[in-house]
Amino acid sequence: MKFLNFFILYGKRTVRDKMFFLIMLLFPFLLIWMLGSAFSGIMGGGDEVSEPSIHASIIYTITEESRISDLFEEYMTEDNEYFSLARFDDLEEGKKKIKYHEYDAYVTVGADKITVYKNSYYNFNAAMGELIIKAFTDEYNLMYEIAVTDPTAIDRAGDVLGSGFTEEVSFDRERTPGAMDYYGVSMSTMFIFYGMIFLGTYFAGNRLNKTEGRIKSSPANILSYQWGTALGNVVLMMLQALFIIAAGMIVFKVYWGNALGIGLLVILAETIMVSAMGTVLGLTMKNEGAIAGIAQIIIPAIVFLGDGYVEIGGGATVQAIKKLSPMYWINHGIFDAIYLNEHRTAFISITISLGVALVCTAVIVLLNVKRNRRTANA
Repeated sequence: MKFLNFFILYGKRTVRDKMFFLIMLLFPFLLIWMLGSAFSGIMGGGDEVSEPSIHASIIYTITEESRISDLFEEYMTEDNEYFSLARFDDLEEGKKKIKYHEYDAYVTVGADKITVYKNSYYNFNAAMGELIIKAFTDEYNLMYEIAVTDPTAIDRAGDVLGSGFTEEVSFDRERTPGAMDYYGVSMSTMFIFYGMIFLGTYFAGNRLNKTEGRIKSSPANILSYQWGTALGNVVLMMLQALFIIAAGMIVFKVYWGNALGIGLLVILAETIMVSAMGTVLGLTMKNEGAIAGIAQIIIPAIVFLGDGYVEIGGGATVQAIKKLSPMYWINHGIFDAIYLNEHRTAFISITISLGVALVCTAVIVLLNVKRNRRTANA
């Protein structure tokens, strides 16, 4: 029951805060509108289009002549409205061209294996190239199985590879992310990180005005106070995210496709992580201004590296640094689910968020043990 009381107390206190309304509800709308409008000419409006807007530029190398390499060159080398493919014989140079975004995908064809190199997860042309190659290999494998099972049937199935397989690639080619779509999603995830400030300053303020000491002296358990308050922050941030998402879909027509469910799971994991981080800040620092200052430095860095403002290009080093940001995985997980129907990155994001929350929980436990020992010695 005391756990619930702390939960309600934090919720009431935060909702009454005018800064919460300004930062968490009004400011996201302004940024979605301003950034979405400013970049709409570059990124597009995300509307349905009649002509393909994605064209994968692919290079390939034949590492060993074989039946599969012959078929690959026979059926894949002609230009298509969704991709263009050209031969490139230098293996290492081909990999470098992918690293530095000169091409969208690089394919090596051996005696019994096709390997696809692509650049960042966020390159939809690269994802398209990978799916095209997968379509070819699937149909090659089908022809192989037919030949092994019933060689006489190979003639009847001879037109399979030439049946326009690129038309069957599982990719929503009628929809591409527009500026409003991009910032409608990224602002929804970005402002959750600011919940770290509200929770951290709440804990720090209670330590400074001796409220935490009075709670310790009362029958209430200190864990009820900490976890009840943290859970209140999780619920508030989820409600805030739901409000921004719903309003964004209604007002700005932000597109979530069929990925709203997995997107909410990613955001839930994010709120748990942020609340755990805010609790650690509040329990280790007494100065509310210092907490806000540190968070104001950390959050923009996390958002910038996570492609929250704009997509960052660059070589392998930059791409590796970007992946240190939890927002990179959060945003990419949601966008991959929306536009590629691919949930792997989303589950990686959930794992990372919950992993960070678990580490923070261990830190909180150690802090409580240390304080209990100090109190007992006193």
